[in-house]
Amino acid sequence: MSPGSGNAAGGDGRGRRLIAVIECILNQNARDAGAADSPALNAEVVLLCRDHDVGLLQMPCPEIAFLGLKRTRPKGESIRAALDTPAGRRCCGNLAREVADRIEAYAREGCEVLALLGGNPGSPGCAVHEDGSGLRPESGVLMRELRAELRRRSIEIPFRGMRDHDPASHAEDVEWLRGVLATGAAARRDESAPP
Repeated sequence: MSPGSGNAAGGDGRGRRLIAVIECILNQNARDAGAADSPALNAEVVLLCRDHDVGLLQMPCPEIAFLGLKRTRPKGESIRAALDTPAGRRCCGNLAREVADRIEAYAREGCEVLALLGGNPGSPGCAVHEDGSGLRPESGVLMRELRAELRRRSIEIPFRGMRDHDPASHAEDVEWLRGVLATGAAARRDESAPP
């Protein structure tokens, strides 16, 4: 479907397929100082979605939500240590419920959420480390909270970290996403963990 073609005859132009992405995929300015891998956005992901007529649901950055854009925290405390506290997990839990609510709303309207894209392996809030049965403890706080919230609601969506810090890993992740967008989520659920 090309842009603008859906309503020419009065029809609904929505593709009803989308992926949920962390904020910094669409806005690298959300990343902590020194962590951005491009000046603006993850172009490969955005263009791939455009080419497959797949929408993007932007999830809020948990680090910004809890610590602010400058990641303000006590001197010497890591972002992960600050985020993985009762208050930080509560913040991430609230964000996870908001994202899950949105995913459920899209599903009720007949949309399919094909995948959920997290971040680099070291991301305190958004890293995705799969072990075949779920996210491992070193995954980001938001990703763990979101996976738990989605499972409470019996929603299964493949999670994948977009490892844009390393060109070879990022190429693997983009190819995985290309397969998901081409075939849909159901065929790819068992393949969500990186090799």
